[in-house]
Amino acid sequence: MEISNAKVAKILRNVAAAYSLKKIGNIFQIRAYENAADSIEQSNAEVLDLWQEGRLPEIPNLGTKLQEYLNELFTTGKVRHFEAVQKGVLPVIFELLDIPGVGPQTAMKLAKLGIKHIEDLKSGIKSGALVEKGFSAKVARRIMDGILELSSRQGRMLLPYAAVQADKILNYLKKSPEILQVYPLGSLRRMVATVGDLDFSVSSNKPGAVVEYFCRMPGVARVVDQGENKATVVLKGGFQADLLVGKPDSFGALLQHFTGSKAHNIKLRTLANKNGLSLSEYGIRKVTRVKSLESKEELIKTETEEELYGLLGMQAPPPEIREDTGEIEAALEHKLPHLVELKDIKGDLHTHSSFPFPHPSHGPGANPIEEIVERAKDLKYEFIGIADHPPGFTSLSASQIVEALVKRTKFIQSLNSRTNGIRVLNGLEVDILGDGSLSVPDEALETLDYCIAGIHSGHRGSKEEITKRLLSALENPYVDIISHPTNRLLNERESSDADWEEIFKVVAENHKVLEINAYPNRLDLRDDLVREALKFGVKFIINTDSHEVSQMENMRFGVAVARRGWAEKKDVVNTWDWTDFAKWFKLTKKR
Repeated sequence: MEISNAKVAKILRNVAAAYSLKKIGNIFQIRAYENAADSIEQSNAEVLDLWQEGRLPEIPNLGTKLQEYLNELFTTGKVRHFEAVQKGVLPVIFELLDIPGVGPQTAMKLAKLGIKHIEDLKSGIKSGALVEKGFSAKVARRIMDGILELSSRQGRMLLPYAAVQADKILNYLKKSPEILQVYPLGSLRRMVATVGDLDFSVSSNKPGAVVEYFCRMPGVARVVDQGENKATVVLKGGFQADLLVGKPDSFGALLQHFTGSKAHNIKLRTLANKNGLSLSEYGIRKVTRVKSLESKEELIKTETEEELYGLLGMQAPPPEIREDTGEIEAALEHKLPHLVELKDIKGDLHTHSSFPFPHPSHGPGANPIEEIVERAKDLKYEFIGIADHPPGFTSLSASQIVEALVKRTKFIQSLNSRTNGIRVLNGLEVDILGDGSLSVPDEALETLDYCIAGIHSGHRGSKEEITKRLLSALENPYVDIISHPTNRLLNERESSDADWEEIFKVVAENHKVLEINAYPNRLDLRDDLVREALKFGVKFIINTDSHEVSQMENMRFGVAVARRGWAEKKDVVNTWDWTDFAKWFKLTKKR
């Protein structure tokens, strides 16, 4: 069967909504479905593949009972329990739940007002008919914003998920002896936060054999189109993959053209024309005037992109920055930045463990600290930071929070004393509350190696409110890092609005660090804001925000965001030598 992670997550969320509307079960059962849906949607692996390989238990928040239900779903195409729970709930309610900001109760209210589908809802808001029936005008405007957001994100995959699926296809293609070069294309190669399609280009002298090989790829559910030098298939995970085969002599031109971006290509073609060259996906040609109204074009060999850009007298810009934001001008002057690379990363300060804090403010990690440390060793890191969510400040007193943190501090100190080859750092990710204060008292933060502070509620506050909260946290002497600064959740929630210029100034002036969070649905700070923050001298740290050890592999996607923001090694603190890193965080004084 063809079923994607998004579809499985939607099924689980529908069941959670039905539980809520019919008032059956309890809050913990509802959260279990919602948490499992989040884990599946944010997984880089296909849940169908994991099921076929007997690896469903590897998915965080997926309990034994839910595993049984998914086994039934993948085996029979339906789940009897799910059907029973959803019986009697109007189908339009589940459709409306796709709109960001619309919950079960709002969806049911809209259904009772006669809304039949999303287009009907859009018409009712535009015409004012919905408000005339007594619906809140303010909520209606917010729902319309959600509808627009939904339409803009439909059909787009999170970069980490798309990249992992693409890697499987690339590894398969590379096994063919007929293939000389193979690359992903478009937004995937440029490592944009969300990806529309999985497109691939291949250099080969035998296009027919390569196309046939591609269509026989394991996991292909059906072949949509198969031509002489291109093919389109749909895989069992439900997504589409396209292949384009080019001639070796002009492959550099094909690769450059379909990598994009459109704006980059337009400026590049204009530059080529000024130099007497004609540039297209078919190759680069020298144009010679024979008569006043005639011209002759001679194909120039360009097996690689470097050859193509070289003909224009410029460096080849890394794919991540081909957005016509100054990279062509820098390349012409041979002044492109030396972008940070994955191999430069020496550690990760944002991981969550299963350490048993009483009443944690948010969900804990899935693995004990020892397993996180071992995975960090496998990644050749020099240091690893444990930044669990603290005990809930509404559940424990300040002295009880301090007591709980001291217990974990002693554990980490003991672990350090018996661990060779890596330093384990004692951190915490605390909440920036609505008034700008922190969820953990200063006497507790003082005991840490470092502190990460982030907004975890009230994300839709005004520009002034968000700015004030962030600036207040930055004034705290114990806060070192601001986590996922814009609070966005890709395909779910837009970035918070804030006075970023003022925030960047304060970050730089106060010796603080902004996080580039590599979690699949965050990739935050956004790449455009990374570029802007660099102008103020801001330093960054690339972290994974891992809640399970396999998620530590997501570091490469945080690096991609940094690269798209033109960040170099010197701009990213967790690429520095330990001496400089420890000095920045004053670790020698804290220990």
